[in-house]
Amino acid sequence: MTLHRCMLSLLTMLWLAAGNANAADNGSGHFRKGEHGVDVRHAIAVLRERSLDPAEDEILVYLSDQPLDAMKAAATFDPDDSVREQYSDRSGGYVQVCITADGGECGLFYLHRDPGDSFNTSGYGELKLDTQTRDRIAGRWSLREPEDFFGETYDYDLRFDVAIVTPPGASLPAGGGGPGKAYRAYADAVAKGDLAALRRMLGESARWRMPEGDDNRSKDTLKELRNEQPLQPDILRGRSDGNQAVLWVEGVDRDDIRQRGRVLMRRDGDQWVFAEADLDSVEK
Repeated sequence: MTLHRCMLSLLTMLWLAAGNANAADNGSGHFRKGEHGVDVRHAIAVLRERSLDPAEDEILVYLSDQPLDAMKAAATFDPDDSVREQYSDRSGGYVQVCITADGGECGLFYLHRDPGDSFNTSGYGELKLDTQTRDRIAGRWSLREPEDFFGETYDYDLRFDVAIVTPPGASLPAGGGGPGKAYRAYADAVAKGDLAALRRMLGESARWRMPEGDDNRSKDTLKELRNEQPLQPDILRGRSDGNQAVLWVEGVDRDDIRQRGRVLMRRDGDQWVFAEADLDSVEK
């Protein structure tokens, strides 16, 4: 067999393998609430890293009537924001199933567009997992019989077998590299109330969050930024895909409460700017 034929055969096998992998990803079933609902035709799953402890990771399975971009969802600081955005100009809906690292359920969320409706629940029905590995999740979550919610009946039978897409990016060096340095400077500016520095460190959002000449609005934003913001944060870990970086941080805020969680930094030209944070208070 010539080299050309070998390469062609190899490419064909890879193409078939990819096709089979995609074909294996599936979702089915339904969610009904009142007169509307979702007939599931597609499913994706993404990993949400809540902390440094893998035991606190969550797997978010999205079952929908239209295709969703799993890579886009996984690359977003909060995957829910991406999925909502993907449905912003669509009719129909989706269901999000949240699964903990130890195989429990951490909630179900339903959203429908045109007409608009939403619903969330936890602790009802039976979640049974057939597969839960680092790369794949498969199972079923269903109600034995319909339930009532303020005079409106709902029921669901959701099945899924999908690959788990992890957030993209490479690990940052100790201290978080450039994004970590920028975040520490941001935290220092917040602590000092340095409005001029913060206008630079907030990027484009500073135009409406801290507009020049509007001291009242700027002071209100400063108050919001100081809420739960560590004064001298430690950078525990970081990951970056080039245009944005996620930092895992910990530190004590102005009220002497220890905060721990994630921070999103975005590249704005030649600098890193603060975008948003997801912090929780923890025991010292």
